[in-house]
Amino acid sequence: GPQAIWIRVRSNGSPGKALASLRRIIQSPTITQYGAPTISSVQRPAQIINYRSMGTTPALLGAGLAAGAVAALGLTLVSSVRRRRHDLAVLKTLGFTKRQLATTVAWQSSVSVAVGTIIGTPFGIILGRTLWNLFARSIHVVPKSSVPITSMALVVIGGLLLANAVAIIPGRDAARTSTALVLKAQ
Repeated sequence: GPQAIWIRVRSNGSPGKALASLRRIIQSPTITQYGAPTISSVQRPAQIINYRSMGTTPALLGAGLAAGAVAALGLTLVSSVRRRRHDLAVLKTLGFTKRQLATTVAWQSSVSVAVGTIIGTPFGIILGRTLWNLFARSIHVVPKSSVPITSMALVVIGGLLLANAVAIIPGRDAARTSTALVLKAQ
């Protein structure tokens, strides 16, 4: 007879009921004549077990990449405000208040993050699923992937809030633009 039988419980099935049913089946005299059967827990390939030993490395990598993106956004905004001093002075001359100039910088930051999110989120989901399917097939497991919508929404909202927080300092710098000195230099 077979050395092992693998059983998968349906997604809408109850694991507890399935285990109880298996225990009744292995008590059957026709089954026990071939040797005492045992029920093992979920068996996972070595690659998945080794993946668990990585610990917090993926989270640390994600945090490092996020910090780099925030720093890049901040430097871009500071550079943009310095490069566009003349335009900001003209806007101030036309009647923009300090708050409106700071809001302009915040909008620039928000639009940059929104465009990156609109392009990056679907691309990341597609790429992630493709890579997971390749990995899962190579270790002979069922490639079932899911996208946590709540987590994705929180990341998008957090990114937009962080973009506006990063824009505070360059926005203040834009609001302090001296109209007379900038326009006199031209």
